[in-house]
Amino acid sequence: MPLVNPASVFNLRFPCPWKERLWPPAESHLDKACYLPRLAGITDVPDILELAVGWNEAGLGVRAKVEGLSGNRWCQPTKPEDSDGLHLWIATRPTGESHRAGRFCRRLALLPTGGGKSADKPVAVAAQIPRTSEEASSLPPDAVFIEAVNSSTGWQIEAFLTAPALPGWDPEESPRLGFFAATIDRRLGKIPAFAPPEFPWDSDPTTWAELRLIR
Repeated sequence: MPLVNPASVFNLRFPCPWKERLWPPAESHLDKACYLPRLAGITDVPDILELAVGWNEAGLGVRAKVEGLSGNRWCQPTKPEDSDGLHLWIATRPTGESHRAGRFCRRLALLPTGGGKSADKPVAVAAQIPRTSEEASSLPPDAVFIEAVNSSTGWQIEAFLTAPALPGWDPEESPRLGFFAATIDRRLGKIPAFAPPEFPWDSDPTTWAELRLIR
């Protein structure tokens, strides 16, 4: 193990392509150009997440697939910070300077199960970001569309984060997003996608990657 993790040396910037259709999943235009690099090899975490992201004026489309899990998923919408699933941190007006999240930062827990009357439907829940300087507005109802498929070894999530789910969303004025993703699993723990596990990525926007919204 090197004294300095290679992932900590870089400011990561990824292109996020414009796509005309991002929902429903059967009609989504997310393609190979939308997949983000898999950096588990340099951050020394399990390589279990495949993630694609695209955008249009109405919001962000997300496709995530996780393989390599065991047992049942633990998804509790009332405890989103600890629930199994895909967790996203998004800053619509990133400064690159503040170590504390503000009102234009949103954390979303995309849970493959745990929703609905029978607690067997996928659900998207706003989760708390520690040490925020100012809380984001409440997540409006039906602001995130989500579908999921579960298996004994993982899950696949398709989601569309509409503009109301993203405080400050304005691709014309701010075509850059602060962006971070992590997989949470009760057995494997918290697995960050773009940074070493010991980094304070759950609270510090300066450790997040950047998405460049391109046409």
